[in-house]
Amino acid sequence: MDGEVTHRVSVRPLGADLDVLDGEDLFTAAARLGYRWPTVCGGKGTCRTCFVQVEEGVENCSPVGSLEREGIEALRRPVDGLTRLACRLLVEGPVTVTKRGVRRRVQE
Repeated sequence: MDGEVTHRVSVRPLGADLDVLDGEDLFTAAARLGYRWPTVCGGKGTCRTCFVQVEEGVENCSPVGSLEREGIEALRRPVDGLTRLACRLLVEGPVTVTKRGVRRRVQE
């Protein structure tokens, strides 16, 4: 990752700190770093299983797009920037999120 810009995302309650590349969504970064993130659709933005609650750093999060807005509304949550889909969330600075069920992949 020499020379690449990364942004730190802390994932609670797991206690993991993920270095997300510029332009990379949180879901993809987690997979790249060896974490299993709850999903059904595999990061396509349709299942909404990957949603997170932003605890800190909402100002460092990308705007909510139309597909993500639909998903958040389907979850019956306000589209206020605090509930986000990890597969659509880009960050531009430190962010802390809460997501239960994130696990380190078991090495075989």
